[in-house]
Amino acid sequence: MGIPTLPLAFIGWFFAIVSFAALAIGVLLLQQLFRSGKIPPEYLQSRIVGDVALLLVWLIGLVSAFGLLNGFSWARTGLEYFCWVLIALTLLSGGTRLATYRRHPQGQGLTPRGWIVATAGVMLVALPLIALCGVSILTLRSDEVRQQLERSQR
Repeated sequence: MGIPTLPLAFIGWFFAIVSFAALAIGVLLLQQLFRSGKIPPEYLQSRIVGDVALLLVWLIGLVSAFGLLNGFSWARTGLEYFCWVLIALTLLSGGTRLATYRRHPQGQGLTPRGWIVATAGVMLVALPLIALCGVSILTLRSDEVRQQLERSQR
């Protein structure tokens, strides 16, 4: 049995759409917060750099996805980087959500069933995304893809 792979067009379009949606939502949320004046000064000092960095990562995903769709070999590296960062962010986000939920006063009285539901909710998003990123990385690292992209640039 060989290494599982995905079609390059699927990888390119999936990450282009997801990255565009994430960028659009992030920019709209920040714009709405700025307009409403609901951003405290502490946020601007401590969190704005992180949010801009996150938007930059999504921009790398978008540019790399369109680069892959257009057959540029550099897009392999950009999308692989993006997938590794997305895996890390997904794991951190899921862990942070569960830890925050546990510390929250309402979360202290959770039954074992409640924890199973909360964990399953995080895993429902995290596992498919991590699996898709993993298979995308394997696909992008394959010799077949490398050769295909090198041929398309000639």
